Amino acid sequence: MAYQIDTRDGLARLRRAREEFLTERRLPDDLPEWLSAAWRRSWFTGADVTRDHVPAVPVAPESQLVRAATPVLAGLAEDLSGLRAAVVLSDSHARIVGCWAGDEPMRAHLERIDTRPGADLSEGTTGANGISHVLSTREPVLIGGPEHLFELYQDTVCAGAPVTDPITRRISGAIAVVCDLSAPLAVLDALARTASRTIERELLHAAPARERRLLETYLAAAPGREAVAVLDGRTRIVSDAAADLLSPQDLDTLESYAVEAARDGRAPSGELTLGDRLTVRLAPAAPGGLLVTVTAARPPRRRAGPGLFAAAGLAGSSPPWRSLERALTRARSRPVLLLGEPGVGKASVARALLGEPVVVEADEPVEAVARALAGDAVLVRHLERLDPARAGRLADLLAGEHAAHVVATMVPGPALAPLRTRWAPAEIRVPSLRERTADIPELANRFGARLTHEARAVLQRHDWPGNLAELKAVISGAAAEAGGGTIGARHLPGRLRSSPTRPRLSELEKAERAAVAEALRTADGNRVRAAAQLGIGRATLYRKLKRYGLG
Repeated sequence: MAYQIDTRDGLARLRRAREEFLTERRLPDDLPEWLSAAWRRSWFTGADVTRDHVPAVPVAPESQLVRAATPVLAGLAEDLSGLRAAVVLSDSHARIVGCWAGDEPMRAHLERIDTRPGADLSEGTTGANGISHVLSTREPVLIGGPEHLFELYQDTVCAGAPVTDPITRRISGAIAVVCDLSAPLAVLDALARTASRTIERELLHAAPARERRLLETYLAAAPGREAVAVLDGRTRIVSDAAADLLSPQDLDTLESYAVEAARDGRAPSGELTLGDRLTVRLAPAAPGGLLVTVTAARPPRRRAGPGLFAAAGLAGSSPPWRSLERALTRARSRPVLLLGEPGVGKASVARALLGEPVVVEADEPVEAVARALAGDAVLVRHLERLDPARAGRLADLLAGEHAAHVVATMVPGPALAPLRTRWAPAEIRVPSLRERTADIPELANRFGARLTHEARAVLQRHDWPGNLAELKAVISGAAAEAGGGTIGARHLPGRLRSSPTRPRLSELEKAERAAVAEALRTADGNRVRAAAQLGIGRATLYRKLKRYGLG
């Protein structure tokens, strides 16, 4: 394959791809999907891939996982001494809880890559690696050399495998067989998988008798794909089929029955209806547990029709555009204020929500707006043209007694404050074109044009200050230049083809900037709440605010 780490050409291509991603945030089209996803995750978490050490955190020196794994991995490390490989164990949070090396060269290698008990190998600190990738995907992986973004790992190969709790089937941690690029790679993956299965057997043997008996009950009740669960208030074993049918609320309800059974020494039996027509059968499960079998599932959901935007003929499938569609769908019956730059398509989005509304301009006489509100659906355009006083009067009118479904549009400005306090609509931001440049080929097609790969790249590098109106004008002129054929880069205006004079955001950066800006908006500027919404730390958020000029 083109990106194999055990060939000279593959390594060279990976190094070029890594450098391009780190400097320009661009990913080759033929880069393996799993690696593209891993690099994106690493980048979004803000990992500092240039640091020369791995941050450390306190870890428990003794745990059930460490006790079960130590004899297995210590023996494996001795067997691997001739292959110049070491073994590493992490907990479920990617924190190293054990390292084993059978010879001095491998101990030195672990020291060079700063791998020791307590080292934090999560994606937020070291990017994608054989531990963090396994814990993110629950799948084994062989990752090496420039497949790591972290600079310290450029000469390291890691075969990782998950260690799963044999009772609950939750991830307990991960193991990794570690070596340098000169070691033979063919057997590493098999060794890691075999070691993880051996540790899982040791965990089962070390499990309390209560948990083993619950597992025996579960295995006897679910030999195939039956929808079965066993609970006792402390341990929960749920088959995949049951997990597809039982909601978290359903499982919490059953857990309460199991707790009561353990307390009273008597498990309920018979049938129970949960939620919307989901029937389960309850039976005792020794010792003091509850066996749950789903006997009648909810009827399948009807196949959904076309989405809001597809039904309205609006083009786009990028994450910001899909996020907008979901927000509008949730707010269907509420008054909505669409915010966005000029030319982003706010009126078209409003019509997708309203159908065929009565359209009025915000600066028309109040009487005209009042007459429009006698209808079923009203689109009020250009609220940014109002001064705060007139915006307040209009907000009072919109908040008054009428039956119309109202959607208003505006470019954010001073008139926004009274609308928020007096009318209080659902505020939804329409993304700019530079935030959704992945949609440009689809938009060009909607405008009746086809693009070459080179033309698409040029268009996606542009900032589009004029948004959709500018794109439509560019596509129209380029189509005329191409004589109705496929548009190439040479048919585009020279101002678009020239090298940019300042760094431009990649597609990933545009999407992230939009996500950060939206989180700040919904959190009313509160950075602590915005960081929590994004699932990142405050320090990471501050770096991104500075990078994107949002601070």
